[in-house]
Amino acid sequence: MNQFWHRAKAVAEVPDDGEERLVVLNLEQGSPLVLLGSAAAIWELVDGTRTENDILKELTNIYVGAAESSMGDHVRNFLAGLSFHGLAQIKDSPSNHPPR
Repeated sequence: MNQFWHRAKAVAEVPDDGEERLVVLNLEQGSPLVLLGSAAAIWELVDGTRTENDILKELTNIYVGAAESSMGDHVRNFLAGLSFHGLAQIKDSPSNHPPR
């Protein structure tokens, strides 16, 4: 079954202009999380319209030459971390209104 990754509703995002860095915060819980490099790239792809496999495919296009198997582990673990921190969640259907 394909499941789609969505950002949680009470999440604030602050990009750092000119940097590959984002700060995200679940406004209802937790502390800010600073995302750098591939973590920021993954966050940008979590828009409610992509599955884990979709995110992995797009990320391997961004980071050409990276081993897909190790990138797959990175994506899986990072998405699990976003879920743990209340920043993203899995749903059975895609979003009709992606962020931005």
